[in-house]
Amino acid sequence: MIRLNDYILNRTLTIFLPIQLVLIGWASRNPEWVEKYYSSGLYPTLSGFMRRLLGWIPFSVGDVLYGILFFSILGWIWYLYETRFSPILEQTYRIGAFLSVIIFLFHLLWGMNYYRVSLQEKLGIASLQYDTIQLNRTAEKHIKRINAIHSKIVKNDSLVPKLPYSKYKVFSIASNAYKDMSYKNVDLNFKHRSVKKSLFSIPLSYMGFSGYLNPFTGESQVNRKIPITTFPITTTHEMAHQLGYASETEANYIGYLVCRQNKDLYFQYSGEFMAIKFLIYEVSKYNPDLGEKYFQSLNFGIRKNIQYNQDIWDSYKTNIKPISQKIYDHYLKANDQENGLKSYNAMVAFLIVENFE
Repeated sequence: MIRLNDYILNRTLTIFLPIQLVLIGWASRNPEWVEKYYSSGLYPTLSGFMRRLLGWIPFSVGDVLYGILFFSILGWIWYLYETRFSPILEQTYRIGAFLSVIIFLFHLLWGMNYYRVSLQEKLGIASLQYDTIQLNRTAEKHIKRINAIHSKIVKNDSLVPKLPYSKYKVFSIASNAYKDMSYKNVDLNFKHRSVKKSLFSIPLSYMGFSGYLNPFTGESQVNRKIPITTFPITTTHEMAHQLGYASETEANYIGYLVCRQNKDLYFQYSGEFMAIKFLIYEVSKYNPDLGEKYFQSLNFGIRKNIQYNQDIWDSYKTNIKPISQKIYDHYLKANDQENGLKSYNAMVAFLIVENFE
C-alpha cells in the first residue's frame, strides 16, 4: 500500500514537472508580474523568514544539506545500477519527482528573481552601451579613486593593504552597511543577517568560485580561502543576491555600491579593487598597451595586491576549474543571463553610465 502511494505521488510530481516548466517560461516573459507579486511581494517575506530561521546558526546549514544530498544521490545511483534501473517506469517517476520538487523549491525560494524587472530599468537607464572614450575616462577616474584610498590606508604606496578585521567582523560591517541602504530610490535595505563561511571552501577554490547563495536556505556562503582583500566585496555581492538580485551583473554593481558608500576605507578599497580590475580588463581587450599603461599607473602596492591575489587563485588551478566554470556558464545562460560568466564583467557598463550622468 505504501509503495503504491509512493508510486502515485511520484507519478503526480513527474506530471507536474512539464507544467512547471511552462509556467516558468511564462514568468520569464512577464517581468513586471514577477516583480510585483514575487520579487517585491512573496520573496521578501520568504527570504526574511529563512534568514531569521537559519541566520543565527554558526555553520552553513545549506552546505550540510548539500553534503547529505550528494551522498544520497550517490547511493541512489548505486541502487539504480544494482537494480538495472528496474522497474523502469517506477524509477523514471522517482527521478521525475525528484527533479520536480527541486525545481519547484528553487523557484519558490529564490530562482524566480532571475525573471524580475532589471536594475537598469529600475534606475531609469535608457542604454548600457558605451564607447571606448567613455570606458577610458571611467577607468582613469577609478584609478585615481583607488590610488587615493590606498594612500589613506598604507604608509607608502608600495605596501599591500591588510584587512585588520576577522571574517566575522566583515560580515557584521557588511550587514550594517545594508541597513538603510538605497540608491536612486532603489531600496536595498534588508534585515536578519545570514552570511557564513562555506564548509566547502577548498572545493570552491578549486572550482574558481568566491562564494554563492544557497537558494534553498537563503544563506550567503563566502569562500574563506579567497584573498582577504576581496572578502568585503564578495560578502556584499552575495548579500545582494539575498535581496533578490539574481543577475551577477547587478549583484556585482550593488555590492560595489555598498562598499563604496561605506565609511570603512577597507570596504571602499575592496569595492574599487574589483572595479578597477574589470575596467582595465575591458580596456585591454581592445587596446592591450593602454591597459598595461593603466595598470602601471596604479600604486605599486595595488599592483602587488593584484599579483598576490592571482597567485592565490593559481595555487588552486586544476582541470576542475574550466569544467565547473563551463557548467556554471550554461547554468547562467539557462536562467536568462545570456552573457553567462561574462555577466560579472558587465557591471562596467553601470560604472560608465554613472560616470557620465
